[in-house]
Amino acid sequence: MMAKNKKQKIINTATKLFATQGFDNTTTLQIAKESGVTEPLLYYHFHGKEAIFTEIIKNIFQEYSSLLAALPKKTDTEFEKISNLISLHIHIAENRPDEGRLILANCPSKLKNDSHTCQEIINRQQNIIISYLKECLEKGNASGELDAHPVDHLAIILLCLINGILRKKLLGRKEKTAYEYTAIEFCRRALVKRN
Repeated sequence: MMAKNKKQKIINTATKLFATQGFDNTTTLQIAKESGVTEPLLYYHFHGKEAIFTEIIKNIFQEYSSLLAALPKKTDTEFEKISNLISLHIHIAENRPDEGRLILANCPSKLKNDSHTCQEIINRQQNIIISYLKECLEKGNASGELDAHPVDHLAIILLCLINGILRKKLLGRKEKTAYEYTAIEFCRRALVKRN
């Protein structure tokens, strides 16, 4: 149990350091010291800094996937599902800022490598969100609730809107703004069929 706690302490410390000062500016020695472990113990749990980073990214995506899977499947409207998705991302930005900043600060430079974990994770995240949105839009169009055409393009635009809000919340100052309400109302006006 003690080894698992130390491993988790290393992961938590590395997450904060990668988020605040970047992957390249963080050393395994610094992670070890700030975790309260020795560098050899760090290497006992991980093969190096990249292995720590990969573990963190995989953990973040696993938690993110669980949050997505927990979104209500049965709602009164398809738009409510879209609204829930936007709210979830704002909630993540507000309550998990280190993980979000870690991805924003470190993954873009790693996307040049097609086999890197960041590339795989971001592609999977985008595919999940686009599929979710397309299903909502298609069902909403079929029921007459939504007037959302073309579905493929709108799903990508909504993904960009969600990612933009997430980025603004993560990189902006601690400000209390109504992004959630404004984004949801904007989408409602753009997608919900008017009678």
